[in-house]
Amino acid sequence: MTIDEINTCALEIRNRLKREQDDATNPIDITLNTVPPFIGGSDIRLIVVGQDPTIRNQARRSHIHTTLHLDQEGSLRRYLSQICPIAHIYATNLFKYFYTIPPADTLDVLQRHLAPNIQLLIEELVAYPNAPIITLGKPVLGLLATAGSREVKDYWGYTVETGAINGSFSHCLSGNSKLNRVFYPFPHQPSLRKPFYRDTLERYFTYFRIETYL
Repeated sequence: MTIDEINTCALEIRNRLKREQDDATNPIDITLNTVPPFIGGSDIRLIVVGQDPTIRNQARRSHIHTTLHLDQEGSLRRYLSQICPIAHIYATNLFKYFYTIPPADTLDVLQRHLAPNIQLLIEELVAYPNAPIITLGKPVLGLLATAGSREVKDYWGYTVETGAINGSFSHCLSGNSKLNRVFYPFPHQPSLRKPFYRDTLERYFTYFRIETYL
């Protein structure tokens, strides 16, 4: 799918959901444009899947013109560049439009709006069948996984008893994924303030690179 085709489909999904399933808990915001994927270059080696573009700062929402704001320098761009050079990254959101408030606070709304957005995501990622996929954050993991843990830290070897790594890293298998493809759960950038993720980051990077040959 081209960027124009993706944007057109996202707009149709947004408008249809607004008409048919609008939710007073957290209405879809149709005053802002949908946000297209970020394409770093012609040689895509990594797919990054985020949740949606609805940041808490309402005044800044109109300044977001690409997924994860990766066209601009910032902490998230620096974080992802540790995994793969930005020139080789394709980043897209599961939900490509804005909600009134950040929908991580109203996950029931995302569940009701999930099916058409999942289908669009599957269709858009067909263009990159060999690129490994990472997801950002706990809500996206929960929305995409059909089985297994919904906690990112569990894939990173967290143990309840010690709160530390047990050395057993893992990822979501294709049979447990609504994308029908393997994906690797990563924490969103703000979670790196937590000691567990900060201290485990390099080791999970190594695991990911060995698994994907990235």
